[in-house]
Amino acid sequence: MKRYFAVFIVLYAVVLLYMMFYASGREPSEISYIQHQPFITIQHFFNDQNIDNQAFVVNIFGNIFLFSPFGWLGLCIRKFNGFIPITLFFLIAISIIESIQYMTGRGVADVDDIFLNTLGMLIGFFLFKYATWKNIANIKFHFDLLEEKRRVSTAS
Repeated sequence: MKRYFAVFIVLYAVVLLYMMFYASGREPSEISYIQHQPFITIQHFFNDQNIDNQAFVVNIFGNIFLFSPFGWLGLCIRKFNGFIPITLFFLIAISIIESIQYMTGRGVADVDDIFLNTLGMLIGFFLFKYATWKNIANIKFHFDLLEEKRRVSTAS
C-alpha cells in the first residue's frame, strides 16, 4: 500500500504543479501579482454576483479538495503521521510554490490559496487518521508491520 501511495502522490504532485504553472494557457508575465490580505479572494467568490458557478467551484472547492491527498503523506513518510509536522511541512511547501508563482508571473500568489490548500490537506489528514482509527483498508496492519520491522532492525 505504501509503495502504491508513494507513486500516486509523486505523480499527483507533478500534475498539480503542471496545473499551477502551465495549465489554462498560463504564460510567464512581466507583471506579477500577490494577494497578501487574508480572505479577500474567498470573500470575493462568495459575494460577487457576477462570478459563475464553475469559477466558484474551481477556485474554492478545487483549492481545497485537490490538496486533500497530501494529508495522507503519513502513510509513506512516518514523520508526517502527526498534525504539527505535516502542517508545518505543507505550509512551507505551498508558500514556496505560491512565491514561485509570484516570481515567475505564472498565476497569482494568493494567501487565500495557502489557506484553502492547507484546509484541504488537513481534511485529508483527518480522513487519514479516521481511516487508520477505523482500520479501513487494513491501514492499522500496515503501520503495525512497519513498527515491527523498525523494532527488529534497531534490535539487530
